[in-house]
Amino acid sequence: MIKIKVARDDNGISLISMHGHAEYDQYGKDIVCSAASTIIIGGINAIAQLGYLSFISYKVDAGDVELKINNTESAELQIILNTLLVQFLSIEEEYPKYIQVQEV
Repeated sequence: MIKIKVARDDNGISLISMHGHAEYDQYGKDIVCSAASTIIIGGINAIAQLGYLSFISYKVDAGDVELKINNTESAELQIILNTLLVQFLSIEEEYPKYIQVQEV
C-alpha cells in the first residue's frame, strides 16, 4: 500500500510524504503506483518550473518521496500543493486498498 502523509502549519501544507508500493498489479502495469508517482514528481517539476524550487526541499528514493515546504507563506505554492492533495484523495477514493492519504 502507498501511504501519503500530509502535514500542515498555520499557513498551509508543510510536508507531503509518499512511502510504499501499491501492489495493485505487477511492476510496469501498476496504474495506482504510476498515478501516485506521476502526481508527486509532476508536482515537484511544476514547483520548479514556476520558480518556487527555493521554497522546498525534497528527496526521492525507490518507493519513497518526501517533499518539505520550507516557506509555506506563498499562496501560489499552496494552490499547487492542495492540487496534489486533491489528486491523491481522488485516487484513494477509487483504490482504497492500495493507497491511503492521512492528514496529520
